[in-house]
Amino acid sequence: MPQGRRKLPFSGKQKKQQLQEKRKRKQLNSATRNDLVYEHTEHKKEAYKQETDLDVQCINQQPLQRGGRSNPNQYVLQFRRETDEEIRKRKEEARKEIIPVTEEELEFDPVPFYDGEELGFPVRPKWSPDMTREELDNREYRYFKNYLLSLKQRSDWDQLSYFELNLETWRQMWRVMEMSDILVWIADARYPAIPPYLFTYVLRTLKKSLIIILNKVDLVPSPVALAWKHKLVETYNLDNDHDANVHVLFFTSYIKSSEFKEGIQKKKPRGKLKMAADAAELLMKECKYIVEKYQANIDLKSWEKKIAEEKELEYDNEEDVEVGETITSASETNYEHIDLFQNEFLTIGLLGQPNAGKSSVLNALMGKKVVSVSRTPGHTKHFQTIFLTSTVRLCDCPGLVFPSKLTKPLQVLMGCYPIAQLREPYSTIKFLAERLNLVKILNLQHPEPGENQWSAIDICDSWAIKRGFITARAGRPDTYRAANHLLRMALDGKICLVLKPKNFTSNKNYWYSSDQLKNIWKIKGMTEESNTYEYHYVSESDNEEQKDELTSNKTTSNKDDSDDEELSGSDESDIQGGHVASNKFAVLDVSD
Repeated sequence: MPQGRRKLPFSGKQKKQQLQEKRKRKQLNSATRNDLVYEHTEHKKEAYKQETDLDVQCINQQPLQRGGRSNPNQYVLQFRRETDEEIRKRKEEARKEIIPVTEEELEFDPVPFYDGEELGFPVRPKWSPDMTREELDNREYRYFKNYLLSLKQRSDWDQLSYFELNLETWRQMWRVMEMSDILVWIADARYPAIPPYLFTYVLRTLKKSLIIILNKVDLVPSPVALAWKHKLVETYNLDNDHDANVHVLFFTSYIKSSEFKEGIQKKKPRGKLKMAADAAELLMKECKYIVEKYQANIDLKSWEKKIAEEKELEYDNEEDVEVGETITSASETNYEHIDLFQNEFLTIGLLGQPNAGKSSVLNALMGKKVVSVSRTPGHTKHFQTIFLTSTVRLCDCPGLVFPSKLTKPLQVLMGCYPIAQLREPYSTIKFLAERLNLVKILNLQHPEPGENQWSAIDICDSWAIKRGFITARAGRPDTYRAANHLLRMALDGKICLVLKPKNFTSNKNYWYSSDQLKNIWKIKGMTEESNTYEYHYVSESDNEEQKDELTSNKTTSNKDDSDDEELSGSDESDIQGGHVASNKFAVLDVSD
């Protein structure tokens, strides 16, 4: 038997070197493939800009890493970049005197801002199962490009507000709309701007059921929330047929105590994250009715049992957040056709604009934290599917800014645009100050002694002085940082602006005396609610903790950490007029 070659000694050092060389070869091959994808993506993006002739601004864009396995900017927010002339005009307006609006001007009708059926939104183009992934991708790309070009040819193109220009994000919504049996639109109850053309598409084209959830109802007076419900039902119901109607529910992710002491909140809501059982029960009943209407073979008893168990649980005031498993769907364009109720479980798709609280609603329905939540628009990058029970699946879609003519300051307050990325925040402060008495609420002193007229810039300067936001070099009030901080407070509900539906003022007595208010109080965790609202003032000299905070801010004025600070409490002796802090909703009263 022939003898083989004698084995040579092979040291551990040589083995390590061999593995390192093998690893380098694999990385080189991977980098070569990804560089081709990178170059193709960049070329396609540049061609897209040339074909549409749009100056696109990417929000929160991350640096691309060659050789990486994925593109971190695939779902980044994309809006039309504003010109320097538009920014300059808004800055000039912010320096003008603030003139408070009347109570009737606090009423809001979102329908005209969406221009009826003419404006529309990108819907998925027709396709067939025989198409390849590349063919489908190219068809959707051409369709979206033509859609943007058609919008640009409109005479009112310059009047359009921020809206999403990223095709990948719209693709996520198309996927959620396809795979869901029931679609739920989540809106901020403070300003529920809801696109009517979406409802027509869902009810008429997709022939699916639609539910509206007015989220963050704890930030809204119950009579206003009730009036909004009736207004939405009146506006978005297509006909008298109950099967083609939308259904409006109330929701809050935080259950308040029966005292319901609010105002400029000193502390964030604390407590164990639990299911919002009363609100979840309303959603469950509505879904159960729809399932029975279609005679679907889906058993929702497990959902009913979960809600019943949550109602029996008791929670203390200690924070206890349970993190569950998140099932995240990968990016894809090769969709499959899904018929209604074809599975043994019910799929509920959550849609809405950024910061409407979709992820918070999902967590509150689960009774534990399963998806991360952030105030930054676009935090949810791609849709996520989570099983609520064995027969109920929830699908969280990224927030989408739909085409509209909403004023940009209102879009900022709604959370559609990241506050930290604003080039000009002062027009939004002016919009807020025209509807709320910010000078009185924040207990501000004019930065120029003896001056009585206030502008948005004056309010920001005064707040910067009060909070100790001082520029490092010149030692002047940091106006931009103060404006940023005020807008974050408004977004969090610490400064609470609530817009009312049309004709609310003329029918105020009816809404405040309605028997249906008790249903909203139950969801809020209240037994009653006062008809008169007072609010917190922030005194110039608060407690020792705030004084220390001011000193710290002066030495670290360039840091953004304090943008998330909470307001410290005020001594009763420091409050103007001796008012006692009780509720935030008096800020709606502009007569002071």
